[in-house]
Amino acid sequence: PVYIVAIDPDTCDGNAACVEGCPVTILSTEEVGGHKKCVVSGATADCIGCMVCVEVCLTGAIKVTEF
Repeated sequence: PVYIVAIDPDTCDGNAACVEGCPVTILSTEEVGGHKKCVVSGATADCIGCMVCVEVCLTGAIKVTEF
């Protein structure tokens, strides 16, 4: 299966737990509008669907959808 990873920048608090937890390192942080936010920086096709990012995101900003 292929997974699509989406991060809502309005909900993300930028704590980067998802970045640290992602085993395939497709997530990173960057400055967005003067605030640190988590973003998808790698190929979402590399996502293995482990859902670690979803589990550790305290704000519920991350959605992983099987395509």
